[in-house]
Formats: sequence, structure tokens, C-alpha cells
Amino acid sequence: MAKTIILACVGGLTTSMLVERIHEVIYRDKLDYSFYSVGITGVDNLKNVDVLLLSPQLAYLEEKAKANLEIPVAVISDEDFENMRGEEVLKQGIELLG
Repeated sequence: MAKTIILACVGGLTTSMLVERIHEVIYRDKLDYSFYSVGITGVDNLKNVDVLLLSPQLAYLEEKAKANLEIPVAVISDEDFENMRGEEVLKQGIELLG
């Protein structure tokens, strides 16, 4: 069963481009992951999620999210986010899965 990794950001526009890059890697490498983005307002309603990655703008929410959700939570590095490094962000999510 595919593991689900969510990428949360303020609005969703920038992360949708990053998620496209991530999907290219998932498709290319035939990986079994679901990866999609939500705006910050969707974070409190997450269900059946295995990892939450926060955009750098949401770093201030990391501790709150860790306290409220029973899943691994991390912030994407500024460099990976700004340079749309989909492969690196995917690796980060996979590492959090253990």
C-alpha cells in the first residue's frame, strides 16, 4: 500500500510545481508513494497521512504540527524549496518514514 506524504504551504501554488517534480521522480523510478500538497488551512483535517512536510514559510508551525499529529513532521530546506529539488524533497519524506 502506498505511503502518503503531504507537502503543506501557505497557498499551494509554489508547492504544486514542486509536487509535479516529485511525481516525475515517483513515475520515473516506479515508486509506491502518494505525494500531494495542501494549503495551510488543510493541515488540521489530514487523514491517512504518513508524513507531513512543511514549506520553509511554515517552519513556525513545525512544533505545533508535531504535537497535534501522530506522524513525522519536518520542514523542507530553503534551498530544496527555492530550487524545486523534487528528488531531494522526496528523499526527505522517505527518510522520515524510516
